[in-house]
Amino acid sequence: MSEVSSGRRTELKRPSQARSIATFSSILDASTQIIVERGVQGLNTNLVAERAGVNIGTVYHYFPDKTAILVELFRTDLARRLAHLTEKLREVSSTPDLNQWTIDIFTLALELRSHHPATQHLRRAFRAVPELVELDRRETEDLVEFFASRLRMRFTLLSASRARAAARLLIEFTSIILDVGYDNEDVTNDIIDEGVAALRSYLVTLED
Repeated sequence: MSEVSSGRRTELKRPSQARSIATFSSILDASTQIIVERGVQGLNTNLVAERAGVNIGTVYHYFPDKTAILVELFRTDLARRLAHLTEKLREVSSTPDLNQWTIDIFTLALELRSHHPATQHLRRAFRAVPELVELDRRETEDLVEFFASRLRMRFTLLSASRARAAARLLIEFTSIILDVGYDNEDVTNDIIDEGVAALRSYLVTLED
């Protein structure tokens, strides 16, 4: 992938004035349209400037390169999905029907990925971009700690270390199942059904 750098990227200087905020948003909207139409590989700053109706210097004022745009899109998309998922994960400690909760969490995760047209393109690309891998890792760590605390409330005999291991496995497993399902559209439903069954079976073992 072109325009990709290594190492942690410095934080973007975010606009504070209404006009600048609108320009910033139009650049991201244009980038999303391009990704949906052409995939991440089709994204380039010249095309973004053309679609956003700004000059290339304006794009570079906010985003030093293509990767910076991808990082911002990935960050906002991830934050959107995690906000909803966190609320559903919170329910694991008190739900009276763990089987239905398992179905609900998969269904929600699937809906959140389907809701935004660029999400799956970003998911497919993120492992090739070091900044996105690091961002995903940090956010996943926070989610693991939160989910582990809720699991311990539900399964009171769980040790802290086992709860973290279980939380990590369940989060990563769900993410992988959804990735595989999206990449194999003909068998998406079967893959999701098997994922739900496997997750449900594993949760039962935490009661031991």
